[in-house]
Amino acid sequence: MRQHLRTRPPLLGTALVGAALSAALPSAAANILNNGSFGSGLGGWAATPSVEWVPEGAAGPGSGSARIRGNPGIVGALRLSQCAAVTPGTDYDLGASTLLPSSPEAEGGVSFQVVWHSWPGCEGATLGLSPTLDFAYVAPADWTRRSLERLRAPSGAASASVRVISWASGPELAFNAFVDEVDLSPSQRFVTLTVPTAASVDGARGERFRTTLVLTNPAPTTRRIDVALRCRADQPCSTAAVSLLFAPRETRVFADALLEIFGKQSGAGALEVTYEATPGPIVVSARAATVHAERPGNGMALPVLPTSAARVTATFVGLSDGRAGDGGTRVNGGVYNPSTTTVLVGFAVHAESGEALNTVFQMVGPGAWTQINDLFSQAGAGPARPGSFVTFASEGPVFPFLISIDNRSGDSVYLEPRESFQP
Repeated sequence: MRQHLRTRPPLLGTALVGAALSAALPSAAANILNNGSFGSGLGGWAATPSVEWVPEGAAGPGSGSARIRGNPGIVGALRLSQCAAVTPGTDYDLGASTLLPSSPEAEGGVSFQVVWHSWPGCEGATLGLSPTLDFAYVAPADWTRRSLERLRAPSGAASASVRVISWASGPELAFNAFVDEVDLSPSQRFVTLTVPTAASVDGARGERFRTTLVLTNPAPTTRRIDVALRCRADQPCSTAAVSLLFAPRETRVFADALLEIFGKQSGAGALEVTYEATPGPIVVSARAATVHAERPGNGMALPVLPTSAARVTATFVGLSDGRAGDGGTRVNGGVYNPSTTTVLVGFAVHAESGEALNTVFQMVGPGAWTQINDLFSQAGAGPARPGSFVTFASEGPVFPFLISIDNRSGDSVYLEPRESFQP
């Protein structure tokens, strides 16, 4: 289905968007912070005078958020904080949503950090700090959610302080930032990691694409790892799930993952790797390569992503460098939808000048994977050229991807989704 960028299908309604996005947010019941949604003003938070409550929030008008104003003149100035009791040795997930409006006079951002304390009430010795969860301005200005997962409370920790700090430059009153939906929640017992696309299939020009999956159990105990293959909605493979037992510190290499794990001679889809995280992480890596006997490709690394990496917008750049010559470069675009709701997604093709040429829309069913082969041809935009790019939008959080393929060799490059930079 092909439509122009300015033609918005009626299915992209606010009701479905809200339902999909809310499903991605942590459960309020699991949040150990008081009033993390700022529905009760600034109650529960220690705030500097430059922080005020406003009725606009990530969930819509009236939901509330904290507004940080002004340049503090100090990088990393503390603006908001809250103390919560924690259990030592327990893993916690930190999440937050922010809105950073564009300002021609100021630049800045907001960071979140967890500080572990040995006594209740965030007193006593400091036992360590988490990495920072950073937000900077990205166009177009909109609410953005990010998270840090599996932050382990140190042995002896009795409490944790969640701190919100800001950094800005420019005139004192030119900087504004909005903070909402701050969560510190016990991590789920089970973790699922996603490889957005994998294949064991013949390509359009005689190539053979094959995906290698490497799994390592670094723990000193035997562990079970479940691997599931998620296929197209019209070619379901929801029963393609295999449980594997790994000995302590064992590593296994599946050179052709779809064949060796699932017995699938030909096919494509997303891979989900699920394991119990209490004994620690499982190490997962993935790689895809062409195995054409006469024109073998160098292959490409595939990302292994946490659930929180699902997104609703992205920009893809670096589609072609022009070195493919007369053979040209073809670009395949795809999506894995991990949710239980059908979503409409769109890949907008842009010329080197930034002009939006066309958008290819696709319905993606719940738990389904899909791929649009030769995206630029599907959009009627001619070949991908150096400087051309693609922007992506979805009704709900999904895993989008683009693969750039040299038509001469069949060699492919996985293009990482970036934050959207379009005005």
